[in-house]
Amino acid sequence: MSRNARVRIKGLYGLPKMRTPVTPLVIDTVAAFFRRHNGRALALTGAGVSVPSGIPDYRGTNGTYRVHGSYRPILHHELVTQHESRQRYWARSFFGIRPAFKAEPNEIHYSFAKLEAMGYLAGLITQNVDGLHTRAGSRNVLELHGTLKSVRCLGCGHEESRDTFQHRLEELNPGWVEFNNALAHSSEKPVRRPDGDIELPSNLRYEDFVYPTCERCHVGHFMPTVVFFGGNVDDAVRTRSHEMVEAADALFVCGTSLSTFSAYRLVRQAREKGKDVLIANFGETRGDGDASAKLEAPAEELLPPVVESLEHGSSDSSLLVP
Repeated sequence: MSRNARVRIKGLYGLPKMRTPVTPLVIDTVAAFFRRHNGRALALTGAGVSVPSGIPDYRGTNGTYRVHGSYRPILHHELVTQHESRQRYWARSFFGIRPAFKAEPNEIHYSFAKLEAMGYLAGLITQNVDGLHTRAGSRNVLELHGTLKSVRCLGCGHEESRDTFQHRLEELNPGWVEFNNALAHSSEKPVRRPDGDIELPSNLRYEDFVYPTCERCHVGHFMPTVVFFGGNVDDAVRTRSHEMVEAADALFVCGTSLSTFSAYRLVRQAREKGKDVLIANFGETRGDGDASAKLEAPAEELLPPVVESLEHGSSDSSLLVP
């Protein structure tokens, strides 16, 4: 078996079979979930939270894996060991990172920030690497899979901002800068992929793309400070995520199918500790069987009215049932 075959990439789960109507009763019941746990609820979010901000996801209703079945992301070991894979990654990211950084927080991000500010949410663990929860005002945020905002040398560990690294790429690839400028004024826009990736025209040659080595050690190559497929969550981050779940009384899972084990094991931990687990996701998730209750509803329809209900003090003693 090849190394690639041992890395499970897609992990697709079922599309929604039914939709939970976001009725006043449902809104009040979710609000009651947060009241009941009195500031000791923890949120776990995924790509579905950032889709309304224009950031593509992998596994949602219109996710890259569903719409473009042949798409294959670069794996961790490929980026670490293969020059050609680094050329492919940085060439595509060269075009895709600016649009990704232009994304703005949406009403879901702002709702989570309000829940924390109002004292209903102890913190938030996100699988997203876009930084939008922090930009929306959330304070106690753990980025489980890292951030696209910086890069790290694989040799000496030196870090620099992704924006600084982008300027270095531009200096080394002036012809690609010209093409990018022409692309920006073209009526034909390339297809965006998750995590700052972009589908480039077939006539572009990755082998013409130049990427820099580390300015500190002069030999190391860079990779984004994110967890790629086949990579591992940093030990300190993994430990912190388990500590956050341990300290919480309940877990609110939102906008994720929980396909990655790094996220799913937190749901399993919460269930094994007897904590209340509420999942709100439009589609099947890996953790449905571990949840106290499941809502098949888009977060952008559910969370803003829940926050409004909490702000105005309305309540309902109903309990969600699986």
